[in-house]
Amino acid sequence: MFTKKQIIILLILLAVLVGALLLYKGKFQRWPWEKFAGLISPTATPEASLGVSESPLVSPKEKGPRDLVMEDIAQKISELSPEEAVLGGKWFVDRFWFIDGSYATLYVEYEDGHIMRRLLLTANLSQMPKISYKVDAFFEPGESDWVLKSGKDQKSTLSLILYEYNETAKQWTQKN
Repeated sequence: MFTKKQIIILLILLAVLVGALLLYKGKFQRWPWEKFAGLISPTATPEASLGVSESPLVSPKEKGPRDLVMEDIAQKISELSPEEAVLGGKWFVDRFWFIDGSYATLYVEYEDGHIMRRLLLTANLSQMPKISYKVDAFFEPGESDWVLKSGKDQKSTLSLILYEYNETAKQWTQKN
């Protein structure tokens, strides 16, 4: 029969296998033995429908100005931030808060894995596809809210629309 040592090794291997399967399911939203039923659209490349590429499933022609602004800021956040990321990190956007009714005035919350910051930006879309930005205000986290460090925050009392990145859909989605 099996020795106690062999049974323990077998149980450990079984636990590792189950853990690997659960990680796979969590990452790809399917079991390894299931056929892929990815999102397919007329404008999607095969790589995008398989989740291999970071390119969105929506072509730029189908995107509105708000989508283009979010994607552009997400790429340029290191240039827009008045501070460098710490400890060799890189800035990345967590969420966008658009002033209700606007696609050009927004708050951007971003971090580098160690610290968070917030900007109030105004986008200039008159030279599309090139977009330029004016930093109206810069914030750092406070005890219960954001603390204004520079600029003027004249938009804080207005209604805001929240957008966060949906990793599954590979796009920014409205949350409220």
